[in-house]
Amino acid sequence: MSIKKMITVVTCLLISVSASAQDKIIKKNGETIEAKISLISSEIVVFKRFDNLDGPEYSIPKGDVARIKYANGSQDIFEENNDRIGVAKGKEKLRSYNEAARNKNIIGFAPLVFTEHGYGVGINWEHSLDKAGWVTINIPAELTWNFSPDPGVSKDPLFYLMPGIKIYPNLNSSNKGKFSIGPSLVFAVGTGTPSQNNGYYVDPTNHQSHTMMGALAVIGTNLFPTEHTYLGADFGLGYSYINQYNGQADATSVIMQLSLKVGYKYESKLKKAQRKIQAQ
Repeated sequence: MSIKKMITVVTCLLISVSASAQDKIIKKNGETIEAKISLISSEIVVFKRFDNLDGPEYSIPKGDVARIKYANGSQDIFEENNDRIGVAKGKEKLRSYNEAARNKNIIGFAPLVFTEHGYGVGINWEHSLDKAGWVTINIPAELTWNFSPDPGVSKDPLFYLMPGIKIYPNLNSSNKGKFSIGPSLVFAVGTGTPSQNNGYYVDPTNHQSHTMMGALAVIGTNLFPTEHTYLGADFGLGYSYINQYNGQADATSVIMQLSLKVGYKYESKLKKAQRKIQAQ
C-alpha cells in the first residue's frame, strides 16, 4: 500500500472516530445540532458545539428537543410528560445548582408575623448575590398591631423594614429543606405607648409617635418543594439601639421577629432574555 493510500485510510478512520464521539440533538423542527452535552435539567439542555469544544456553552429549552442521540449509540426520546429523561441521580446536584443559578429571586408573603410589638402580616423580596445562591440579600417589610388587652394602648400599628443577609450553609445538600442564618437591620415607625417601669422619664400619653432602630440575628428554615415554590420560617432575636416616643429617648429593648412565609422563586426578565439569546 502506497503512503498516499495509507494517509487517506488513516484520515477516514479519524473522521469516522470523531463523528462517532459526538452527541446529536434533534430538535422538533427537524434541526440537528452536533454537540457535546454537559447537562440536561428539567427545562434546558446545556451543550458545547462539537466544532468548537473550547468555545462557550449554549442552552436550548428542553421542550424544543425531540430526541438526543449520544456518542455511545444510546438515545433519549423526549415526551411532554417526561421532563426528567436524562437526569440521572448522580446529576441531581448539578440540576439543583443550575436551577438555583436561574431562579435567583424570591417574592414572598407572610400571612402570619409575630414581633415584640404584636402580630400582623408581611412581604419580602430575596435575591441571590452569587451564581449558586449561597448568599442572598433579604428585605422583609412587616406591619404589626399591638392587640393589648388594655384598651388604652391597643391597636397601635408599627411598620418594620428589616434588610439583611442570608447565608445557606447546606445549599449543596440533596434535601429540599435548606437552613439559613444571617444578620438583619431593623427600622420601625408607627405609634405606641412607652413603658412606665424602665427608669426613664417619658410622657405616659397613649398612641405616641414611635421610632425604633436595632439589629437582629436571624435563623431560618427554607423549603423548596419545586423549582418555583418556596416555603419558609424565620426567627430573629436582637436589641434596639434607638427607641423613641415623640422624639424622646426611651430605654432600649429586646426585638423579636417570627414569620411564616410562602413565595415564588423566579428568574429576572433580563436574565431570561440573555439566556434565550445565548441559546440561539
